[in-house]
Amino acid sequence: FLAASRRARSASEEPVRRRLWHRLPWLALGLAGAMLSAGIVSSFEEQLRTEVLLAFFLPAVVYMADAVGTQTETVVIRGMAVGVPLRRIVGRELASGLVIGALIAMAFLPFALVVWGDANVAAAVAVALFVSCSIATIVAMLLPYGLSRLGRDPAFGSGPLATVIQDLLSILVYFSVAVALVT
Repeated sequence: FLAASRRARSASEEPVRRRLWHRLPWLALGLAGAMLSAGIVSSFEEQLRTEVLLAFFLPAVVYMADAVGTQTETVVIRGMAVGVPLRRIVGRELASGLVIGALIAMAFLPFALVVWGDANVAAAVAVALFVSCSIATIVAMLLPYGLSRLGRDPAFGSGPLATVIQDLLSILVYFSVAVALVT
């Protein structure tokens, strides 16, 4: 506990140059992931051309997965900082991620049906929201743990790395589901 507290205090008080050294490599990875995500989206250009409504919901799917993942990362990193082993967090966080994903999907489905009236697109987005939020929970638990095991501070790398992984997975999930249900 004291070692984790000392590391957290040091990271909170370090000078700007050191902060940049800790953060920029992870953010560069995120930028590379953003470029890769543009490539993934472009590979679904034909589906987007066929059903432009699909483009409207991509930011929502990506954002919701990131938000769920960020909450999980916070819980895991906070727990690690005070000495809670990951095995005590995993079950409840997995259950939380599944329930949150299901609730978000169930809230979205009737809204999309009423506003846009396309049952296939509404179903595709709802399924993608559920799956993406569930996957985000797993990614957000594994990354802080993995970085910590590698001797890296999970507070610096987990956020940017989890975001890029979750974004890429969310995009792949969304378009895979959309191809299966819509186009």
